[in-house]
Amino acid sequence: MPTIRPYQPRDKNNVRHVCIECGPAVGLTQGPEYELELVCFCDYYIECEPRNCFVIANEDDEAVGYILCAEDFPRYYERFTKEYLPRAKGFPFALRVKCWGSAWIPRFFVKKYPAHLHINILEGWQRRGLGSQLMDTLTAQLRAEGIPGVMLGVGSHNVKGRSFYNKYGFRRLLRLPGSVMMGLELK
Repeated sequence: MPTIRPYQPRDKNNVRHVCIECGPAVGLTQGPEYELELVCFCDYYIECEPRNCFVIANEDDEAVGYILCAEDFPRYYERFTKEYLPRAKGFPFALRVKCWGSAWIPRFFVKKYPAHLHINILEGWQRRGLGSQLMDTLTAQLRAEGIPGVMLGVGSHNVKGRSFYNKYGFRRLLRLPGSVMMGLELK
């Protein structure tokens, strides 16, 4: 029976594996696209805000899904641009722009949605209600901290993801080429 629990440092490799397997770098084990996914969508959260990270643990207590969150976008942005974005310096130009955009675009929504999240679950663990449990766990924590809203970006091609977020109560904030920004008020 899978359980939802706080992220622990021993989960790092499994969380990074889930990040790669659920993104466009699926199947890669190295290279700029592999590193981009980890730099932009994983490492900051588990290294800088582990208390805002939760995992789905399988029967062997291995992470097979996660929700990662930065609760204060201005603080995230300052640290991300100084410490994490420079890691993309050697990436091809298009990948550097993608990494920079992942941090820059949410700035427009920070007053209403100061937190932002990433959620991924390995294919074999989806459609079991675990995504909702991860969201419930994180949003309860954010509400307890008095955070008024959380946002995320989702690929416009990710029909299952957008459907899940809509059902959970997120609303579309902005449609971009290839992605949609969504927000959830935490009242």
